[in-house]
Amino acid sequence: MKTLIGSLGLIGLLAAAPAFAGEMDFSKVDADGDGMVTMEEASAAGWEWSAEDFAAADANADGSLNAEEFAAAAAG
Repeated sequence: MKTLIGSLGLIGLLAAAPAFAGEMDFSKVDADGDGMVTMEEASAAGWEWSAEDFAAADANADGSLNAEEFAAAAAG
């Protein structure tokens, strides 16, 4: 019985996991509509990326993420 309850709890947590992630819609995260997402915009949208994670996602090192970089980072 404990295993069943534990399994159900884990399934519930996994089902809720997307709620812990940040907003996935690039156009919503891009608050100022300039076609780029800054670290500040990502943080405001619920993403908890470290500066290092954000820099790693920023393939062209311009300090912000374009739609492709954002999609790749959001996918994991």
